[in-house]
Amino acid sequence: MSQLILPEQGGRAGFAHGGEIMKLMDTAAGTAALRHTHTDLVTARVEGINFYRPIKIWNLVAINAFLTFVGRSSMEVRVDVFCEDVIKEDKVHALSAYFIMVAVDDKGKPIEVPPLILKSKKEKDLWEKGKRRYEMCKRDLMPEDDNFKVCREELIAFD
Repeated sequence: MSQLILPEQGGRAGFAHGGEIMKLMDTAAGTAALRHTHTDLVTARVEGINFYRPIKIWNLVAINAFLTFVGRSSMEVRVDVFCEDVIKEDKVHALSAYFIMVAVDDKGKPIEVPPLILKSKKEKDLWEKGKRRYEMCKRDLMPEDDNFKVCREELIAFD
């Protein structure tokens, strides 16, 4: 997914608003999950969003999103954002995050999703790391509400 960052998406200093970029990332994550599940989805959580480089107005933003882990109804989607000064032909990795998407039925209840088919060693390694993050999150409960799950902050290393 690619988009040119326009002046209305930024501030006076000439940089894109972070929320504009996060919205594009959410759309890319949802699209990747939709292609896997072919059903309605909701964004449940965003983990480890890290801005490495500022994105300027008139930069071309390219967003790559792919599934790294699939649970019963949830999916972890890795989203990487690259920005490019097209005139200078300068492209850099600007930010990354993991989006947790949940497949839902027409009443908004979680539904089962197909398993993720892993072909390469890298895909298997990403799946194992995603599974560890998933299991860590699943154990953490808010004491006031036994049904509300929340994840602790975790350092995420990007390859």
